[in-house]
Amino acid sequence: MLRARVLERMDRADEATRVPGADTAVKRYGTPNTLTAYAELLARHGRLDALREPATGEHAHTVLDVFAGALRDRGRGGEAETVMREPIATDDWAGYRAWLSAALLQDGRSDDAIAVAEPGFSWYDCSPLLAPLVRPLLDRPEELLSLMAPLTVPHHDHEEFPHRWRAFALAGLGRAEEAIAVVDAHPDPFADPRLARAGLLGTAGRFAQAAAELQDLGTVKAREDLFEVLVGQGRAAEAAAAHPTVAEQRAARTKTASAPCGRTGTPRNPPFDDKFT
Repeated sequence: MLRARVLERMDRADEATRVPGADTAVKRYGTPNTLTAYAELLARHGRLDALREPATGEHAHTVLDVFAGALRDRGRGGEAETVMREPIATDDWAGYRAWLSAALLQDGRSDDAIAVAEPGFSWYDCSPLLAPLVRPLLDRPEELLSLMAPLTVPHHDHEEFPHRWRAFALAGLGRAEEAIAVVDAHPDPFADPRLARAGLLGTAGRFAQAAAELQDLGTVKAREDLFEVLVGQGRAAEAAAAHPTVAEQRAARTKTASAPCGRTGTPRNPPFDDKFT
């Protein structure tokens, strides 16, 4: 792919696509990343006919999303939806449902998005289905809370996710007491419920209370969070005084174990949940 990238930058698209295309045809490639890079190259240059074959054949798990995305980028959203629904009917892979549910949500079709994703919520490793639905709504708490309501299928090995999201959505709407009640009723999903409560107060705009909670905790992580709260209030001197030293941070990291995992090895705390751990 290095040669292909050089040729592409030289505006020699025909040659750029021919080189990895020949390697793909004889299965001479190193990793799936190479296939993805080739698919993205074809998509950038509108070579959708060439992209269709690997995307709908043996490499569908790797590049079908690139093909469907290219269709959507060209205003062919209905075709992209059909392209993704067809393999769902024959090869019900989580990646297909994740892509399609996120695309439907982007189009404002939240009910359809949930209908596509919900069958997979009871699978062991359902985070690929959950994350694309939730991530776009982290800054839209009313819609996030609405999304949570119809999700009634047990989230196998991920039961904690809805509690975290619901608490965050409630706080984002200024409903701090209700958000904290979720934490109190379901403390296990939160790495540190005390930090979670303070974080939710901050999300709800109740910065003075959040700062007081964090000051009382006094841990290194609490002081890091307190620094952010104080900076947000323009209290720079207090923030600097509260922030832990590099040595304190290093010592705390040494003591901290990695995030606990579920039975599938998926981290209990997904990366986009850092706002309210």
